[in-house]
Amino acid sequence: MRRVVLSAFALSLLAASTVPMAMAADVTVIVTDAEPNGRGVFVQLCTQEEFLKRCTLRDKAAAKDDTVRIVFKDVPPGAYAATAFQDVNDNAKLDRGMFGAPSEPWAVSRDAKGRMGPPVFEDAKVEVIDKPLTLEMDLD
Repeated sequence: MRRVVLSAFALSLLAASTVPMAMAADVTVIVTDAEPNGRGVFVQLCTQEEFLKRCTLRDKAAAKDDTVRIVFKDVPPGAYAATAFQDVNDNAKLDRGMFGAPSEPWAVSRDAKGRMGPPVFEDAKVEVIDKPLTLEMDLD
């Protein structure tokens, strides 16, 4: 009886290991219309909970020409939105004007724009699956 139970357990482990699991994918973000002044372009890939805040997946690259490319490796599957801005005054933050609108060049995935306020995640989100994904964003 013990042998039967152990065999059944071993078979269940084997069956569970053959179920396909979602694989991580690389996400490439291409930011265009950057001012080629060597200043940093900050890019974030955000979950809904992180959107328009400090996101876990973030990187920075110097704008040596008008296009910056950042690759996020092994991004788990799910819904994400990308944000980007060029730090023209080199203070490592997105500056805002009197009414809270960004005063530095910025972009959100899928060209999401807010109406009388910031963009919403649903308008900016993309689905990361088990295939590489490329997002293109133009700085405004």
